[in-house]
Amino acid sequence: MVAAAVLLACAVHPLLTYPLSLRVFVRAHRAVPTTELASPPPSLAICMSAYNEQDVIAAKVERLIEVAAAYGPATIHVYADAPQDGTVAILERYADRIDLVVGAERAGKTFGMNLLVARSRGDYILFTDANVESQVDVATRLARWLADPSVGCATARLVYSNSDETATAALGSGYWQREEQIKRIESDRMGLIGCDGAMFMMRRALHRPPPPHLIDDLFLSLTILIAGKRIVSADDVAVYERSATGANEEKRRKQRIACQALNVHRAMWPQLRRMRFLPLYAYVSHRPMKWLMPFFVAGAVLCAGLALALAVGWAIAGGLALLAALLLVVGETTQAKPLSLASSAVLSLYGVGVGVIESVFMGKTYTVWDPALSVRLDPQPSASDAVPR
Repeated sequence: MVAAAVLLACAVHPLLTYPLSLRVFVRAHRAVPTTELASPPPSLAICMSAYNEQDVIAAKVERLIEVAAAYGPATIHVYADAPQDGTVAILERYADRIDLVVGAERAGKTFGMNLLVARSRGDYILFTDANVESQVDVATRLARWLADPSVGCATARLVYSNSDETATAALGSGYWQREEQIKRIESDRMGLIGCDGAMFMMRRALHRPPPPHLIDDLFLSLTILIAGKRIVSADDVAVYERSATGANEEKRRKQRIACQALNVHRAMWPQLRRMRFLPLYAYVSHRPMKWLMPFFVAGAVLCAGLALALAVGWAIAGGLALLAALLLVVGETTQAKPLSLASSAVLSLYGVGVGVIESVFMGKTYTVWDPALSVRLDPQPSASDAVPR
């Protein structure tokens, strides 16, 4: 049982003891956004890569045009990664207001973002995903955080908007709320340990083109961390996205993300390991240990099961294991809570574990992938109407 307890402690460390250790041992010295930008503000390039986004792309581009107008000296750059639906036809309606590049064949999001950055000239670069909703003044709000010269990147706070649809969506939303809480703790004490690609703004001077087979958001944010600049969570900037609603769909998404994350880790570890103790401790705790969570959980369950079998007999322990497996199947089949939450969690952890194995042993990259369909269905209402100003 001691081994099970140690493995379980490792499993929960990224979500529980790691943020607690930051609260207890690291003094907060949070960055504060300036009240007003310089006039005129630094020039801005807004970059977005899109694949099959016909359900959301028109609303997204129209919002980006509003964002650029509200900011001032801003340009919009869109890469269409050889979509197979009506995305390109919709984007072409805006060709007089955006810099549109259409790929002849799929090359992946990172390739597209690198291309757009090379075509742009903004002092700041705003990266965003096609299915993310935002307020009109989002660029201005993010840029205010970059007025602090110690800050290299500011990322918006991501909120999942459909947590009440299914158990999988509720679980994904709950997990991400915890992630945002941890990001706030990191931001207040030393800066974020990486950020997601929903929406973030960085200084062009810190941009280093990621290799096309690596996911750009994690690579770029870790590059900023290595350079000694802070990444802040802009708590006054919220953006909105749908969470995956199906357990198998979410499992595949977690599998891809874990594989991509491990690929970035393996490529950047020679630089990351030379960081000072605090950011290195934070990185290992929040990133690699989180990706290894399925293996810690599996090891803890096996050790606990072995201890139980030795205590009460193999037959009883085997019967309890079979009952637990049956309850998970019932939860996934009937979507009855709390069993459905447990089955979704197990599938999600399984996906992460498979993704790690794909990265380490199979050399998979997910340079191109098909986005989860449920996160792009039924576009949300305007975020400016949904969020208090």
